[in-house]
Amino acid sequence: MHTEDLAYFVFALVVVIIAFFLLKKLAGCLIKSIIMLIIIAALVYVYFNYFMVV
Repeated sequence: MHTEDLAYFVFALVVVIIAFFLLKKLAGCLIKSIIMLIIIAALVYVYFNYFMVV
């Protein structure tokens, strides 16, 4: 029974580590995507307000 508890603990630890790295990579990508969307929105705003000749 003691070996099963240790195996479960090691498995849970590995899952937490993998989830941490996946979340870190996903969060980094998500932040980059949000920043790109903000930059694109700012460029569209500038284009429509300053460069559109009516």
